[in-house]
Amino acid sequence: MEDYLSEREQVDRIRQWWKENGAWIIVGLGGGLLALAGWNWWQNYQEERAAQASALYSVVAEAAMEERVDEVRLGVERLASGHAGSPYLQHARMALAAASVRFGDTDAAIAELERVLADAADPQLRLVARLRLARVVLATGDQDRALELARGADGGAFAAALLEVEGDALAARGEDAAARDAYEQAIAAGQGAPGIIDEAFVQLKLEALGQGVPGAADAAADADADVGGETS
Repeated sequence: MEDYLSEREQVDRIRQWWKENGAWIIVGLGGGLLALAGWNWWQNYQEERAAQASALYSVVAEAAMEERVDEVRLGVERLASGHAGSPYLQHARMALAAASVRFGDTDAAIAELERVLADAADPQLRLVARLRLARVVLATGDQDRALELARGADGGAFAAALLEVEGDALAARGEDAAARDAYEQAIAAGQGAPGIIDEAFVQLKLEALGQGVPGAADAAADADADVGGETS
């Protein structure tokens, strides 16, 4: 009899405990399930958004290769309005800058490159934007701004190219000795990063310092060739 009462008391206690705490357990389980469902929805949403941004960038890249600059600009605007945090927006801005240079609109190219330099999360992309911006502003004759950009950051893998721009800007200002030093440093840095600069062309600039001064004309050629490479 005592065993029966003891068991019954245990059952009653369990029932009382469940009465007092069961609702919270149910809420907790439900909250966990809702959180899991919310996380899955968020993941799917993010993947869908990334796919949309990728598709838009593909359209931009194709339009840029075919020099349909108005379509490139429209694609950038759509990415900016709907996918402002996507890295595809910054690559699209690079493509628009390239198209703008080819059409002679250096102001538009500068504006897009400055946005990439300010907003891109990828440090390598910011370096590429800095290099291309330096070349474009030098092509417009702004040697001071070009020097500021060329010297304004650790060049990393692009050190040789930034040193070349520095040499071009100094040569355009008539500072031959400083330009020579920059070109020599560019050639030395280029040996550790093949393909970043055309070392033979930089050597020609170096040799030309005693005969003629490379400057804005060379920078314009560099800007057109380099910025145009975004969509290749």
